[in-house]
Amino acid sequence: MPKVKRPQIAGPTYDDRDEAPAAPRSPSRGQARRARDVPYSVAWFRDRIATYALGTIICGALMLTAAAWMGGTLGRFGQNMNNGFNVIAGWAGMAIKGVEVCGPGATTKNPCPELDPEVVKQVLEASGVGTGVATVGADPYAIRDRVDQLEVGTASVRRLWPDRVRIEIDQRQVVALWQEHSNGGAWRVVDQNGRAFEKADLTKYADLPRVIGANAAQAATGLVAALKAYPNLAERFEAAYRVGERRWDIKFRGRADLVVMPEDSQLKGALDCVNLQHAANDLLNLPAMRIDARRENCTLAIQPIPGAPPVPAPGDA
Repeated sequence: MPKVKRPQIAGPTYDDRDEAPAAPRSPSRGQARRARDVPYSVAWFRDRIATYALGTIICGALMLTAAAWMGGTLGRFGQNMNNGFNVIAGWAGMAIKGVEVCGPGATTKNPCPELDPEVVKQVLEASGVGTGVATVGADPYAIRDRVDQLEVGTASVRRLWPDRVRIEIDQRQVVALWQEHSNGGAWRVVDQNGRAFEKADLTKYADLPRVIGANAAQAATGLVAALKAYPNLAERFEAAYRVGERRWDIKFRGRADLVVMPEDSQLKGALDCVNLQHAANDLLNLPAMRIDARRENCTLAIQPIPGAPPVPAPGDA
């Protein structure tokens, strides 16, 4: 059988006016390794970090150049930048439009309990927050620290997005004048929590009840509240001495002696007894050296002054 020749197929020919297609280029070793070994997400993140880092360097250089060109300090330039940021925040609706100063115990019907107008004024001034300031720049912790220096109360600060700041004040109430040692010492004004004011003007609080002794400041609120239920005793109350950090000896005006009270848990019952005997027998005007109200069943132990007329028994008309 004769052999059949395989046909020869020639490739395309190009003349001088045509260009042959470029030969495919093999990827470099680095490119091949990136495509083969580096996940796409990692490569994307790395590229973005590099881009942002370069942008930060360029922006910093531009800021330094601009500050030098303006002939001012970086502080002034930073202030100008901050002012510009506040303007942009205002355009975006993210700038402070109001500061609320409220008391505790907000409800749906009363979302902002009122405070003393003078306290509100002081808090607003101390907060340092003005309208037009970017909300994100109103630091709640810095505002709270500035307000706490006023000693008006415990402050709680919140940002109400997008354009308000709320400052809640648990206002301090003056309760009594406190002297830590019965043998002398400085008098201090204390609040309802037993904390002493650092800068209180004592001349403004001369009429406050006076408590003396260790732990007297912390217990003063309970004593003052108990006395309020007995106006006849409260108007004659002069001072109270804390004994053993658990009970009181009370001095009433017009008397040289002390009325001995039981422990705090029984204070109300003893005051009730003293008030009843005073109404019935003028107890607080009797010539006695000591009145002890620590007995049960409203029984008082009265020690008369030597040589004075006999003290009538409680209950005698």
